[in-house]
Amino acid sequence: MTATRIASRTTRRATRQPLGLTLRQNELLRFIRCYSADKGGVSPTFDEMKDHLGLSSKSGISRMVAAMEERGVIRRLKNRARAIVVVEVAHA
Repeated sequence: MTATRIASRTTRRATRQPLGLTLRQNELLRFIRCYSADKGGVSPTFDEMKDHLGLSSKSGISRMVAAMEERGVIRRLKNRARAIVVVEVAHA
């Protein structure tokens, strides 16, 4: 393994947040949690998430949401719009 590759892996690990999320995913998780609390359980739209993070397209949000769902920190309810549920994880 090259030194560049090792440095890249080390940097990625150092920027991970609890639950294995990146800084941006963690920021998005906080936004979803706060938005849902303020709006009575309704989650933000992909456009609202995109605007909050300052992204130019929704495809980045789609990838982040999919990765967060794979890690088990959120759940998407099937056949429902604006239906992202934050899964509360107990810390040891």
